[in-house]
Amino acid sequence: MEIRTVKVNNVSLGATENDLKEFFSFSGEIEYIEIQGDNERSQIAYVTFKNPKGAETSVLLSGATIVDQSVTIDLAPDYKLPAAADSARPTATDNVSSGGAAQTAEDVVSSMLAKGFVLGKDAINKAKAFDEKHQLTSTATATVTSLDQKIGLTEKISAGTSMVNDKVREMDEKFQVSEKTKNAFSAAEQTVSSAGSAIMKNRYILTGTSWVTDAYNRAAKAAGEVGQKTMDKVSAEEEGGKKVEGSSTTQITQVHSPEDATH
Repeated sequence: MEIRTVKVNNVSLGATENDLKEFFSFSGEIEYIEIQGDNERSQIAYVTFKNPKGAETSVLLSGATIVDQSVTIDLAPDYKLPAAADSARPTATDNVSSGGAAQTAEDVVSSMLAKGFVLGKDAINKAKAFDEKHQLTSTATATVTSLDQKIGLTEKISAGTSMVNDKVREMDEKFQVSEKTKNAFSAAEQTVSSAGSAIMKNRYILTGTSWVTDAYNRAAKAAGEVGQKTMDKVSAEEEGGKKVEGSSTTQITQVHSPEDATH
């Protein structure tokens, strides 16, 4: 039999049914909440969901703070609904339909953090492990993939890298590296690197997606390649300058040698 109820320990005496409903509604649709006295410092609550997945997801929130106390949340397989609530229990068909779209545990945790709830320090990791176990994909990942397809961010990053490389090739053709050119390539390298860092700092995109990491790696690699090529060209120019200077000195010596001989 699937378990739809969780037991919530150490509930603050100041917590109401509405507080519990607001907290647990992120995990799934709630069927019934029962609050019982425990001791002079806390209460016990039983939260029953319409779908077992709601109970499983809410357990991942153990360690979170409700009102002013940290609670522990566990499945309650032995809990029995009161007669009045049990008579209104949803059918198997209702259980399936009430689940709606498959919301991942990571989405639940992210939404609660965005609303300002204080969760356990390992809530995100628990949620990711739960989703991987059930082969669920965060909507953040799907959104980023859709965004990439719409605006072609991956292609734009690749195009930017190609444009920088074209500038390097143009420098190769001219065989010159002025001070302004050096500064321009240094700025280009910094811009590519900063763009990658900005992507990784975006909290929304960062959630649950390896796609952005790949994009960042491409940007960082492009910056590294630009920096290396720039240094190579600078070295080549300096080396070429020395050769030209040496050649000019030899020619001058050869021109004046006959005159010196006559004197």
